[in-house]
Amino acid sequence: MKLKEKVSYKDLNSLPEGNYEVIDGEVVELAPTGFEHGEYELDIGRFLREALKDKGYVAVGEVGILISKEPLRIRSADVVYISKERAGKRPEGILEVPPELVIEIISPSNTYTEIEEKVIDYLGAGVDRVLLIDPKLKRSTLFEKGKKEAKIYSFEEEFQLLPNLKLKLLEVLT
Repeated sequence: MKLKEKVSYKDLNSLPEGNYEVIDGEVVELAPTGFEHGEYELDIGRFLREALKDKGYVAVGEVGILISKEPLRIRSADVVYISKERAGKRPEGILEVPPELVIEIISPSNTYTEIEEKVIDYLGAGVDRVLLIDPKLKRSTLFEKGKKEAKIYSFEEEFQLLPNLKLKLLEVLT
């Protein structure tokens, strides 16, 4: 659902917290996620935090990422990782610096077009890697900045999530 009021970059710090994205200045509410979705966010966030302790910051739960200032475009990510090197200090509010990693858990209500647009936005804004997790199909798809082809992995396969971090979803997700 779209709300009536248009917003711009100057409104960034006055935007309320909530479950929405801003697409070309229009606030678009997002549907609530289910319990399994929340568990996946928690499991992956915990895995990343333990594995990357001193290297950076991990957040879960519709973390706002600035895609463009004009028109204002903000995406909400399920899980993000941003290094201390890139962030400088612990981020507050909407991320204006692109994280190294964004993870999206696909919900039954998501359309292919919605997910594809998010991946394009993240990579275009400078995110290095985007991982889509599909609980229904028990597979994940990894997109990397500058690479034309995505890689698909089953939950049973181990793969390189970040340069110094491998992931096997079957071992992480409860």
